[in-house]
Amino acid sequence: MATEVIVPKVDMVMETGTFIEWLKKEGDTVEKGDALFVILTDKTNIECEAPASGVLSGLNAKPNDVIPVAQVIAYILAPGEALPTQKIAQPKAVAQQSQVTLSVEKVAETVHAAAGNGNGKVRATPVARRLAAELGVDLEQLSGRGPLGRIQKADVLEFKQQPLKTETPVLAPSASVAQIRLSLPDARQKKAVPFTGVRKIIAERMAYSAFTAPHIMLSLHVDMTEAIRLRERVLEPLKARTGQKLSFTTILARAVATALPHHPFLNASLDGDKIILWEDVHLGIATSVDDGLIVPVIREAQNRNLEQITVAMSDLMERARNRRLTPAETMGSTFTISNLGMFGIESFTAIINPPESAILAVGKIVDTPVKSGDSFVFRPMMQLSACADHRIIDGVAVARFLDELKSTLENPYLLI
Repeated sequence: MATEVIVPKVDMVMETGTFIEWLKKEGDTVEKGDALFVILTDKTNIECEAPASGVLSGLNAKPNDVIPVAQVIAYILAPGEALPTQKIAQPKAVAQQSQVTLSVEKVAETVHAAAGNGNGKVRATPVARRLAAELGVDLEQLSGRGPLGRIQKADVLEFKQQPLKTETPVLAPSASVAQIRLSLPDARQKKAVPFTGVRKIIAERMAYSAFTAPHIMLSLHVDMTEAIRLRERVLEPLKARTGQKLSFTTILARAVATALPHHPFLNASLDGDKIILWEDVHLGIATSVDDGLIVPVIREAQNRNLEQITVAMSDLMERARNRRLTPAETMGSTFTISNLGMFGIESFTAIINPPESAILAVGKIVDTPVKSGDSFVFRPMMQLSACADHRIIDGVAVARFLDELKSTLENPYLLI
């Protein structure tokens, strides 16, 4: 009997996956457990395995297709077995109707009617409902693109980003900025890059964060003299023990994991009418990959020493760049560090990674003149900028966290 190959649901909120590539070809013989295809979730690329052994047939997914979970995209057949006959799946709302074959028009009417659940309530995913409530969006104004017309998170975000309708034409231009630019006669197009995959997912998450969380940003400078001295003293012994090189991001991760338990509202999430304060520090480290950004997570970072964080971070960073992380390794972070110092950036503002309540932006270490007595001396200074969700965190709470972090980095020996 033919075995269906479907898009798997890899986490509780996943509704669709973006198809990346087939790792096997039509007609290939595969073994159960072979890597079969790659999909992109809102976290990372995932290699999906063959659910059975046999001949791969009926491939009907191509790169950049956005496919609902559980949709059949191929079959695995026994030798000599034929593909199953394809049929139009009837919506559940009409499953009790007579066995009369529906016309194309009737199917369309049924799907439209199924956008509600039979009692006038709009059909939408829980995530879409929660987001719509936070953004003040009326779900009845939306058309869902999910199965049976169900409204999804992306539908709400897209609707919210549309220009507001108004009776004053001056305040509501009919063309977007992009459309205006494309209409300019002297604007030469070099290339059109599809707005799909990782880039689109990052855009949706950042738009969600910007729309829902009023950001407050505070920054200060840290004297990294002692942190540099610490790194120089333990660099070779730690490399001999672990085979890994100690980085300033590792030292910073250890300092953040030590400080965060004293500042619970920076290690928190807003869930409806509740603020969840997390017991563990699951530390996300923003990592650049070829076509975007990924955030691997160091679990229970507050319980790891400098050596353990060094090993964990090195392993995660390497596998992140090679797209070999598992879904669990990119999910559930409670706080994120974003370090752009290695690119020469001295300071920047980061956007909170939802559903976290804060993010730390780290700049380059710069030799800076600092007053010492009656004269000035040069000290290696680094700027830290913390962005937090102002709905649940006041500025003074962020300031206290940064002050403790500064003190820890300027006296770092207790981190060993």
